Amino acid sequence: MSVLTRPTGSGRAVVLRTWPSGETSVVASVLTEAHGLLRLVAKGARQSSSRLRPLVQPGRLVDLEFSLDPARELQYLRGGSLSLDPLLGGARLETTAYLQAALETVDRCRPAGGHEPALFALCHDFVRVLSCADAGREAALFYAFEVALLDWYGVRPQLEACVQCGRRADALDQRPAWLSPAAGGLVCADCADESALAGARPLPPETAAVWVELAGVPERWPDRVLPRAVARDWGVVLHRFLEYHLPAYRLPAALDLLRTGPRTPGSTTARRGP
Repeated sequence: MSVLTRPTGSGRAVVLRTWPSGETSVVASVLTEAHGLLRLVAKGARQSSSRLRPLVQPGRLVDLEFSLDPARELQYLRGGSLSLDPLLGGARLETTAYLQAALETVDRCRPAGGHEPALFALCHDFVRVLSCADAGREAALFYAFEVALLDWYGVRPQLEACVQCGRRADALDQRPAWLSPAAGGLVCADCADESALAGARPLPPETAAVWVELAGVPERWPDRVLPRAVARDWGVVLHRFLEYHLPAYRLPAALDLLRTGPRTPGSTTARRGP
């Protein structure tokens, strides 16, 4: 009788989310470079002595070996190695909250199928950059990640010119411009109407000024601390864009940590929401 080799896969992955399974096991949602989004069962990974336990912690960059049976929805994690733990050594609250929020958004708005190396590269770079960011940069990095995610889905906000009349942003007068999810970007005061302004928010000049830095990913991640008012504005604007264009999106629960938790001195984290 012939013995058939079970199909297997391996490669780099980002651990997005985990939840318990049975008494000692874990199911992990991972985004892999070569095989897209997978659900892996890590047998016994809730036991402190398990060799799989370090491989299924959310936010970690790992190299994994797993089954790859197309007939199964859940694959089995067989082994691997840890590449980077972004929370090693006791991370700041902002690092933890923004990391979990980004991973939660990717997991909830996951692609319908197929291999997504560009999405993996975005998540991989974000985890790597956030893990070594100076205090106060976390909000700017997270918003840049959200802009890049919108870009990946083809719904990046257009701020270079009014989406209605085409006048360049630097040629508009001093009246307030609006950032509109329904219109897809900037709407000048002359073009503003009820349909374009549904869910829109005024865009102060100091908020618009940081767009170049937020829109530079993946070539360049922002290297600055956002003023509190600017961070608040971008948090609301990007939340509304994601909510409007990605039906599966919800405000990440991890951001609730920033509403009541202590803040690092000098942090500019602001409340996020409509």
